[in-house]
Amino acid sequence: MLGIGVASSQSPFENWSTLNVKGNLSSNLTIAIEGEERYNYPNNQVRYFHTDVGLVYKFTEKLSVGAYYRELYELKNDGRVMEVRPHLDFFYKFTDKWKVRIRNEYQIKEIADDLFRFRVRPTYKHKLNKVLSAFVQTEGFFVGTDLVRNRFNPGIAIKLNKIVLEPGYMLESNNKTEWSHIHIFWLNTKIKF
Repeated sequence: MLGIGVASSQSPFENWSTLNVKGNLSSNLTIAIEGEERYNYPNNQVRYFHTDVGLVYKFTEKLSVGAYYRELYELKNDGRVMEVRPHLDFFYKFTDKWKVRIRNEYQIKEIADDLFRFRVRPTYKHKLNKVLSAFVQTEGFFVGTDLVRNRFNPGIAIKLNKIVLEPGYMLESNNKTEWSHIHIFWLNTKIKF
């Protein structure tokens, strides 16, 4: 993801880059690997990095379930901390245009209490031609019944054979003691083999 974030807790210029690689192990089983880095320009350092490894099983044409392991490193309180986030994703495709991902994740934190978080991300995608599709999605993050974060992002998908580039805009809203907002421009690169 490529982004510029604006918030009191972050410097205004960051570069987010995400690479997603997926490959079929069988007709119903896929391996998924993801890496994401967030580079902070004013501080000249990587502020955040995570890697995901998971397996996704397709039960039907509409329903798939994935089990993942995420490890991340982030700058907090003037130090780099590690967090582990195993998560279980449910993918459901209502139509060719509408789908939803429901994520159940457990955050095992180094400097704070562990936390269970539930995330819901519906997506609407409209194919413009053979190469381009426009999409819009929003993702609510819940701790218990409290909405603690929301990510709203419209974007475009550019399909180049087995590579898909997804540039777009994201508004991330966080609710800690009060709501704050970050504006992000990003680029997600997906490769399928």
